[in-house]
Amino acid sequence: MKLKPSYLLAATVFAALGGCGGGDVNLGVATTDNSVTNGGGGTGGGANPCAQYTTAGDVVRQGSWDGQNCTYGADFVGVANPLTVNLTIPSITGVHIFEDSLFVGQDVSSGTPPAAGSGPTLTIAAGNTLAFSESADYVLINRGASIVAQGTAAKPITFTGYEDAVLGTAGPEEVQLWGGIVINGNGLTNNCTADQRAANACHVQAEGQPSFYGGNDNAGSSGVLRYVVIKHAGFEVIDGNELNGLTLNAVGSGTVIENLELYATQDDGVEFFGGAANIRNLVALYVGDDSIDFTDGWSGTIDNALVIHSRTSANHCIEGDNVNSSRTSVGVSFDLEPRTKPTIRNLTCITSRSAATSKGQSRGAIIRQGARVTIEDSIFFGGYGDLANATSGSRCFEFGSSTGETSATHAAAGDSTMKDTVVACSAPTNGNITTGVPTVEWVRGTAPYTFNTGNNVITTPNDGTVRVLEANSFYTAPALTAAGPTTIPALPSGRQFGAVTRASDWTAGWTYGLHSTNRGQPLYFE
Repeated sequence: MKLKPSYLLAATVFAALGGCGGGDVNLGVATTDNSVTNGGGGTGGGANPCAQYTTAGDVVRQGSWDGQNCTYGADFVGVANPLTVNLTIPSITGVHIFEDSLFVGQDVSSGTPPAAGSGPTLTIAAGNTLAFSESADYVLINRGASIVAQGTAAKPITFTGYEDAVLGTAGPEEVQLWGGIVINGNGLTNNCTADQRAANACHVQAEGQPSFYGGNDNAGSSGVLRYVVIKHAGFEVIDGNELNGLTLNAVGSGTVIENLELYATQDDGVEFFGGAANIRNLVALYVGDDSIDFTDGWSGTIDNALVIHSRTSANHCIEGDNVNSSRTSVGVSFDLEPRTKPTIRNLTCITSRSAATSKGQSRGAIIRQGARVTIEDSIFFGGYGDLANATSGSRCFEFGSSTGETSATHAAAGDSTMKDTVVACSAPTNGNITTGVPTVEWVRGTAPYTFNTGNNVITTPNDGTVRVLEANSFYTAPALTAAGPTTIPALPSGRQFGAVTRASDWTAGWTYGLHSTNRGQPLYFE
């Protein structure tokens, strides 16, 4: 596809940055005030159903309609022209095509940032597909602004690339067709000091184009993402500055995120930088790096998460830091407050033992750099990967072992816990919890780690007597057995191991890539 002139300029700048020796990315982007006098949104006039708004100068801006799709140029919204008005993307049977990024709200890098809910709201009608033209294009919701993407199981909302939604040429695992979604919130991050937060002077620069996040409100709302599919996303601006499927920067717990899929992303699936955002019903399929990544004091919860690695390219199902290595390497404490300590319940992590790539190798979870975590009612399964790939070194759970690391020390003291979880991998753990004591003993709840209860470690996941998942499936088995077979006791009523069962399949009807009726290729273990 022919590149837009604006993208050619951006690509040139990014290439120049890639040759630099690091530091902040600053593209010197200007902003334009497109504020309105009458609210904005609507379906347009006449036969044009595309979104529109009116500027303060009474100029009507509306997408162009070709009889099937709506197209929005940089004069409608873009990096240099963020929306400062409420806008509704109305329902159409075609595609809403954006030729630049979709930025919402004004970015603030100094002074008091706008409070949650004080800025414009982007509302997207159920069933819509939004497609972005270039790899550098992405959605950015600034502090104070909101996104309300309320899909349904019958009408999910899809964000994807032009090649996928319009041309139909995207490969099943193709990535970097566009950037992804970034939400900047007003929540807590240990990238700011307590004094900065108290003075409303917390401004942390986000990855991607320069924008800022952080504050003192872990309960704030940045809107709603419900029945949303994010496909073929992720863009590497420069090494170490990468857009993910969904980036949640200090996003508050008032934000509703339910039934979210991250499909084929270049970097991480969802990454949390501080805040207290929660997710219920998450699918991460074919994520190139870490499917769930968190750092900088995130304290939220994930309930029900199905993670399936690609056969050929993936890193961790979970990667958790308290402070990332770029900061600890220059002397920042591993245990800086507020501290990272999320809860993850009902995770199914299916690794693939893929060969090492630039992102790493397919593995389960690593908790490091001072992070703590609570894991409950979950399944780590490496059996399919053992059969599909013969590479070595894959493991399902470990704590970081870099010099000065504290995550294992905190876990040994009970600050991290794992309960009622099945670790079924030929290499279940890696490293030691304390000197000379393998981490697997912590998982098993061996004394003195008796705060961990109900866990099962299976080192022969392909033993014919083992049943953790239904055969060649991601569904939790109706009755679980370890080798022998040894019955794994069922959990109390209302609880289950792993993310999803066939009898109660919350992934049906809206996800892409899992079910034979809506995908480009079968899962590698089917």
